[in-house]
Amino acid sequence: MPSRKPGKWNTVLIAIALLSLTAWLIFTPPGLDGKLHATGYSVCHQIDEHSFVVGGKVLPLCARCTGTFLGLLITLIFLYPRDKRSGFPSRLKIAILVLFFLFFAVDGINSTLTLLPGFEPLYPPSNLLRLASGLMMGIALANLVLSLWNQTLWVDQNPEPILRHWGQLGWLILLCAAAGVLVSADIAILYYPIAFLSTFSIFLILSMIYTLLWCIILNKENTLHLFRDGFRIFIMGIITAIVQIGVMDLLRYLLSGTW
Repeated sequence: MPSRKPGKWNTVLIAIALLSLTAWLIFTPPGLDGKLHATGYSVCHQIDEHSFVVGGKVLPLCARCTGTFLGLLITLIFLYPRDKRSGFPSRLKIAILVLFFLFFAVDGINSTLTLLPGFEPLYPPSNLLRLASGLMMGIALANLVLSLWNQTLWVDQNPEPILRHWGQLGWLILLCAAAGVLVSADIAILYYPIAFLSTFSIFLILSMIYTLLWCIILNKENTLHLFRDGFRIFIMGIITAIVQIGVMDLLRYLLSGTW
């Protein structure tokens, strides 16, 4: 009997994850576009004037959020270390990443001033600047999350920095710049790839963050050798991410009365 308990818990958690996802799919607007916009609805203001239009349709995330989540995804894929490197980059590289964050913060504040009566922005805001600041923020945030991910989960982590070379940072900037060009080019066929990848990144990053929290809550830090060792923790992270997105959707809908 004791040997079956882990399997039973896995089954229960998978069932909870499927039920949570099913409930979200049922109660959010129908169709693929409805689900994409419902995902963005949970984290983004979705102001049309602050969003890009691709192929005649407004993206489910504003320009800044589109950049942030695409930058996150690109960086996570490009930098994810198979050798479980967990170290933070050098001080100079950290300074560059901090500048990326400051650009994101300053441009966000400047853009917000246009929405407040009686305030004037420091400089004319634009969706291109919002997109660029989001992409840079995605690079910075992904570096932090990846380091914390490997520092928290693995027994045999490698202390070397994840972002080791300037060439890696250069490639990341080029890849994110290319993504920015594609987003702003208004190529109709790219609407769904951009919309899907940016909204999928919301589920991904929330699942990663909640996995780390559950790992700490359950006192499982630095106990995993392989991904399968932490299956239940990962599923719990996914469940919590789905629940948060659903709760935020619900709260916003109750406050606004509309999707």
